[in-house]
Amino acid sequence: YFIQSNLSMADNERQRLITDNSSNEHLHRTSHSQVENLHVPVPTNSSKVISREAFRATPARWYILFAFCYMGMIQGFIGNAWGPVAAVMKNRFDWDDGRTSLLALWVPVAFVPGAIMFPWVTEWTNMRFVVVGNGALMAIAGALKILSVTVIPLSYLIITSHIAHIINGVCGAVPFSGVMYITVNWFPTKERIVATGLIMATLNTGIAIPFLLGPHIIPEPQENLTSPINLPFSRNYHFLDNVVEEDHDQAFFEQRLRYYLWIQAVSMILCFVFVIVYFPSRPQFAPTASAVTARLDIMQGVKALLKRGNFWLVCTVYALTSGVFNGYGLTFDVIMQRCNISMKTAGNLGFVGLLASVPTNILIGTLASVFSRHQKRMNVCILAMGCICFGLFVAEIEEWISPRSMGAIWASYVLATMFITGVVPILFDMSAESSHPVSEELSSTVMVLGNQFMCLIFTVILQIPNLLSDSDKDKLNYVMLGSSIFATILAAFYRSTNVRLLIDAQSVTVEQLDTRSVQQIRNAGIM
Repeated sequence: YFIQSNLSMADNERQRLITDNSSNEHLHRTSHSQVENLHVPVPTNSSKVISREAFRATPARWYILFAFCYMGMIQGFIGNAWGPVAAVMKNRFDWDDGRTSLLALWVPVAFVPGAIMFPWVTEWTNMRFVVVGNGALMAIAGALKILSVTVIPLSYLIITSHIAHIINGVCGAVPFSGVMYITVNWFPTKERIVATGLIMATLNTGIAIPFLLGPHIIPEPQENLTSPINLPFSRNYHFLDNVVEEDHDQAFFEQRLRYYLWIQAVSMILCFVFVIVYFPSRPQFAPTASAVTARLDIMQGVKALLKRGNFWLVCTVYALTSGVFNGYGLTFDVIMQRCNISMKTAGNLGFVGLLASVPTNILIGTLASVFSRHQKRMNVCILAMGCICFGLFVAEIEEWISPRSMGAIWASYVLATMFITGVVPILFDMSAESSHPVSEELSSTVMVLGNQFMCLIFTVILQIPNLLSDSDKDKLNYVMLGSSIFATILAAFYRSTNVRLLIDAQSVTVEQLDTRSVQQIRNAGIM
């Protein structure tokens, strides 16, 4: 009786969500005429149940995950490329803090039009068109960086960097907004959150790469240096006792800068190569029932989202944690300098923190998939631990605890990064569950727009003249801490819902299919 009553309640909830405030013509449903146009035999009974044999995961999903993860990683790498070397660019190439922050500002600014267009273009065309087009734009930005190395004088580097960052910002919409589309269409139920965690982990890895790569390729002036690097189209400079000599100093830094640009350019062009080789819009077979059920179109989806308070709570928590943290990371080097922490130490801190979040994202995603009905408790507990760790970090760098301990600074910051970024897979899964049958492309887009909005506010603060003096920029540490605490409190008010999980646990009928999914059912030989 208990099982039957739960199934009945699940069916009622699913039907209410699908029909709530919308008529059937706003859903991507499959009518008899549409099925005939696809040359699919139509059963005489339109309520025929789709056999579970129609749902299976394909091995190709792992290549899709790799290509998509790589694209997101490189987008994060390019977006954060100049922050960790801000001190060198300021001393050697007259790039002040405002100029470096403006390059970082293009990421959230240019992201907005790209994110707004993403669900529309995906609905009008297909995911392959979107991803390949995105890879082509990144290749163009990479070509600009090659021109900066080979043809254009370095004095024009700031102009080409602005153009490349604008393109990169627009391209960022695909790996961020498309994450849930990839997971729901390619992965079975138990792997969805794990795949989301992997994608988010590689995004963090991309942001972390410049923290390590930048200061080691373009070191701070007067630092001991390793042996010189041979570069295309550049001279090879030798230095006595591995120390930069004054008369060759500027030439050495220009050489290292060119090497850094070559790495950026090649990595961006590879994005296009990986997706042009193989990246279909959908797999041959659908992995789950929820992957093929009908979704609201864009306009009706927007109207439905406006009425979903549970979704907006998740969106706010994500913006206050990940959004503020991303803005904090883009200006981390500038903030840490005000706390008397060197550029290289700040770079290593940022790199290790974000790199440590990679296994954390995977672990939390795995645990969330196993304990799928306890995601709220996991979310609140992880955020609370992140707040405690970040509070200890602020106490150490602000010297509330004397004397300052670098070991405590390292441990508290790395743990805080792991916890704050570790909840992202859970938050994205919560957003999809609480917004269904709104398409995952749309719900993810709204999530990341909120994220980028908070990131934008954080970076704009450094652009406003006289708003923050140099001695006051360390106060942004308090902003990060306060937003995390507030987000943790909000997360406690989330009302758990598992609509997609309930659909996957039951059966779907022909009339519930998304028109774009019929071919997958036909491939399985069920229709």
